[in-house]
Amino acid sequence: MVRVTANYDDYIHEPSNENLDAIPGDNGLPLVGHTLAFYKDPYAWACKQYQKHGSLVLRTNIWGGKGVTLLGPDLMERVYLDPGRDFSSRMGFMARVGIFFGNSVIMEDFGHHRHQRRILQTAFKNDSLKHYTAEINGIYDRALDEWGKDSDKTILFFSYIKELLLEVAAEVFIGEKDRGEAMRKMNQAFIDCTNGTMYIVPFRFPGNTLDKGLRGRKFLEDKFRALVPIKRAGDGLDMLSHFCREKDEDGEFYTDEEIASQTIFLLFAAHDTTTAAITHTIYYLARHPEIKQRLYEECKAVGKDALDYEDLDAVPYMQQIFLEVQRVRTSTPIVPRRTIRELELNGVKIPAHTMIFTVPRFTHNMPEYWTAPETFDPDRFSPERAEHKQHAFLFHPFGGGAHKCIGMHFSQMEYKCFLYKFMLRYDFESRHEGEPFMQTLPLPKPADLMPIKLIKR
Repeated sequence: MVRVTANYDDYIHEPSNENLDAIPGDNGLPLVGHTLAFYKDPYAWACKQYQKHGSLVLRTNIWGGKGVTLLGPDLMERVYLDPGRDFSSRMGFMARVGIFFGNSVIMEDFGHHRHQRRILQTAFKNDSLKHYTAEINGIYDRALDEWGKDSDKTILFFSYIKELLLEVAAEVFIGEKDRGEAMRKMNQAFIDCTNGTMYIVPFRFPGNTLDKGLRGRKFLEDKFRALVPIKRAGDGLDMLSHFCREKDEDGEFYTDEEIASQTIFLLFAAHDTTTAAITHTIYYLARHPEIKQRLYEECKAVGKDALDYEDLDAVPYMQQIFLEVQRVRTSTPIVPRRTIRELELNGVKIPAHTMIFTVPRFTHNMPEYWTAPETFDPDRFSPERAEHKQHAFLFHPFGGGAHKCIGMHFSQMEYKCFLYKFMLRYDFESRHEGEPFMQTLPLPKPADLMPIKLIKR
């Protein structure tokens, strides 16, 4: 029997439980606990802790708070599907993300989550995605023409693609086509807001990371709230226009605050995950010329300058590459929750109100499921091998259950349309000075910003 949904007046007011001495694991270093290792690379930390303690349920001590890390496909299924409504996304994200993305869809549970998710539905239907595809292809053409001036030069690819995808987000999400000072200010506010989630000092004072982040958030909120009446009265096809015209279960428009919060979060989620996916794709293609050549041949065989929405299934090998990139360098390194009540997982009792962390990349690399998981091998996702289908939650880069990413298809469309055009126009070679450190948080990327030499075809 499914439990009745808990009210927000209940569990959200409870402090997080930190009495976890009975949980397998350790508390890490004095004062800092596991923070340094976990912050540097949650996957490497999880592997080391699993080898040390032999448990898929591990005590975790990070950022001044204690919690539990859960690993493996069975536990991922339990958390993401949450049949007993035992886990709160709101309270999982509240401590660090909530101050920047409060009231967004990621910050809501159960009925509240369904209510907020309705805002987003029309913006991600097929007709809308078709429109975005055509618009995005035009933006890519413009940008790749400009990139031509840097042919035969070394560029920092991460910086180029981040700027380009911020431009896409501005035009597609809010209909902002001015590439001048207004877009620059919006982009900087977005970057400050994103960086703000990784504050070290939990106190705001002028000029620190938290202060800049909150100022960026306020700038974006004010900008989007001011646009709501304009968008609601118009017939625009950008995402913000869809949000403004959407109505709730009672036939009422959503509030300006709700719309602004959803837009800010989607800018963050859609832009950063796609930026990471494309950057890591370039990283691995540069190291595997045979895979890069096979992808180029697939793109040439389509015989078009651009992928229309109907063509997205015409590049199956590109889809395999996308999935393999998500396996080895998952764009969402950590997914938090908090328990609502006491429960038992893998024979371990987890108290109510305990912070939970999942590390998708651990499950994506378990050798008992994946063939040579340390090898970059897109063919593991081919119909013949389909290694990811051994368990429903062996591969979960977009989460699962009620909170599965609503922008999943948009992200893949954005990725494919760019990579298709880029491969037809340019070849490239990596220009790292040694093997780069692979940053995990706040955004997965090579720390040297992925230098490549652009070569016109």
